[in-house]
Amino acid sequence: MRIPRLTFFQLFILPISYLLFATTSSPAAGDWSIVRIKDQEYVTATNAATFYNMESFVRKGNDRLFQRPDINMKWTIGTQLIYVNEVKFNLSLPVVEYKGHALISTTDLVKLIDPVVRPNYISKSFDFDTVVIDPGHGGIDSGAKGRRGLEKDYNLDLSLRLKAELEKRGFRTVMTRSNDSFITLAQRVAIANAQRRAIFISIHYNSSGTRSASGVETFALAPQGTAPTHKDPKSALPSSLNGNAQDAANIALATAVHAHVILAFNPVDRGIKRGTFQVLRGINKPAILYEGGFLTNPTEEAKIHHPAYRQHTALTIATAIEKFKSVVAHR
Repeated sequence: MRIPRLTFFQLFILPISYLLFATTSSPAAGDWSIVRIKDQEYVTATNAATFYNMESFVRKGNDRLFQRPDINMKWTIGTQLIYVNEVKFNLSLPVVEYKGHALISTTDLVKLIDPVVRPNYISKSFDFDTVVIDPGHGGIDSGAKGRRGLEKDYNLDLSLRLKAELEKRGFRTVMTRSNDSFITLAQRVAIANAQRRAIFISIHYNSSGTRSASGVETFALAPQGTAPTHKDPKSALPSSLNGNAQDAANIALATAVHAHVILAFNPVDRGIKRGTFQVLRGINKPAILYEGGFLTNPTEEAKIHHPAYRQHTALTIATAIEKFKSVVAHR
């Protein structure tokens, strides 16, 4: 299902306000036919298509395709991937099949589908004037290693460029590090949490044992009680995390940044994912972690190494943050 670029833009221009201010409780029980499998609740694709007034709902093999003027969506049975207006999202639980129906978990309905698709009552605006920029790694912690350079250096360079671009747009910026120094994860969280009226973005580049691995991915904190997308044996979630208070804002900020980067560069889209990184768990304000490509991929490393590419990335992320602010603060 190919989606027009105009609709792609609508994802981060209009529905972001839904993402940020949507209620986090389930839709009224009378609106949904809940299917319980073991201890998990689900709703059917048919039910969702009816509730969200989709003009078209098509079954195509394992795919379920939804369409209305402002939304195009695809679910695929057996995967944790959905596409909304051409942007890839990673679900907390897989889409499953039961008695001929495609089912999505109520957790993903509430934390992702409903905020994106349905305009909810907006109780208050969210405004910010400060962006905390966190260049990942530093000092003795080099991060990923490429043939041309180290992740810690690319992270810092992109972050300094982003700082300049944001300040041109009137934002106040705070850097967790401004040189090649080692800052603990706890210190990064403390710096961010000390700021008022702020959002947080942690800047990284990726690595893999496979040279062919490529693409851009953006992480928001996993909803409470759900598993992260990335495989980390230390990532089990406690019952409550500071960052989960910002679940809706986290996914909205991730959507804005990720969608702008995908549109600007057309890289492999690895999706908006759920993470439990410490810098996301402890933050008391909207926060994301951005992975801008693989230093272990020769083609991507060559791009990342070029200053003009990093400058274009900084401009793109700054534009996304500016758009995010214009939507969430002015309605």
